[in-house]
Amino acid sequence: MRHCHGDLVRTITALQLQLGDVVIPDTGPRRHVTLHRLQGAHPVVAVQFAEIPGATSFYPPTMPLLIEIPDIPINATAGRGL
Repeated sequence: MRHCHGDLVRTITALQLQLGDVVIPDTGPRRHVTLHRLQGAHPVVAVQFAEIPGATSFYPPTMPLLIEIPDIPINATAGRGL
């Protein structure tokens, strides 16, 4: 799928985020993932972004998020299961 800016994008769950992913929020600028972990008795995904130093955002594991897909060879994406 292509975003309105012409970039390739994909919807994944918060649990599927990886370090370095570029998240495209509903509003505001893109955000680069610098920390990603599952925490708590009722698990939530804790995420930190380079653009918001020191702040942690918490998401339900199944929350859908839009990420930018880098322009890389198709066989290099095998780890994510595209």
